[in-house]
Amino acid sequence: MKKIGLIGLGNIGSFYADKLLEAGYTLTVLDVDNDKLKAVVDKGAKAATSAAELTEASEIIILSLPNSEIVEYVMTSSNGILSVLKEGQLVIDTSTCLPKTAVLLEKLCAEKKAGFVDSPLTRRGQGQILMVGGTQESFDMAEEVLDCISYKYKLVGPCGSGQYLKMINQAIMANCLAAHAEAVELAKHCGLDPKLLKDHLDFDIHDALYTEEYEGGSNLAIHYKDLGYLNDIAHDLCVNIPISALVHEIFKTTKIYGDPSWIQAGIQTYYHRLNSDK
Repeated sequence: MKKIGLIGLGNIGSFYADKLLEAGYTLTVLDVDNDKLKAVVDKGAKAATSAAELTEASEIIILSLPNSEIVEYVMTSSNGILSVLKEGQLVIDTSTCLPKTAVLLEKLCAEKKAGFVDSPLTRRGQGQILMVGGTQESFDMAEEVLDCISYKYKLVGPCGSGQYLKMINQAIMANCLAAHAEAVELAKHCGLDPKLLKDHLDFDIHDALYTEEYEGGSNLAIHYKDLGYLNDIAHDLCVNIPISALVHEIFKTTKIYGDPSWIQAGIQTYYHRLNSDK
């Protein structure tokens, strides 16, 4: 089995670590949070002190990081991955980044005769779906790891394609959530039990829109970042996305006047504020 390096041990990265260790992989890990690092080391992983050290100990390097800026830093800094990356190694970036970041990093890895794929993820009831951008050769190298950490994965196009598909996924999820939050608020003002939307009409409405419990995971801030990337992409492509642009503003308002650490359903408070005098 190949030696794996994993950088980033948040909710997703820790999940990857568990799956890889359960499968018997030799795993080297790195994170800025020492508590998260220790938790995975206690399960059998080895800790690295830098991205370069981790890369030297690994054949495949997985990234699970918050944004493009951090991914680029981990890849290109003086003690980063590219400083020691060698022919035959592979980088799998499961972070959600701008497609142009993926294209740049694939080029830099190719100069080292190493592979690179962008492989962001989404979650469904059965588990994680990975959408992969890259060459067929790099995809083939990544496949055994992708199979370990997800229930469904697919090569969707050249490098950057995975990130494009992830942004579209994020738009659909955010836009549907906004429509559901709006519908719950309207149902209340109509004198209806808003649970009819879920229990009688069978819409898949998030429970937090009823409980108004939004704590957990900083997902609102992360999704806001992703919608910002989506708008940047649409701007570059000269594509009009008025619904997604409006929902991005709803997320922004919630992040400012609510709490960035909320889950995405916290955008319901936006509709509360709009209708507070009614």
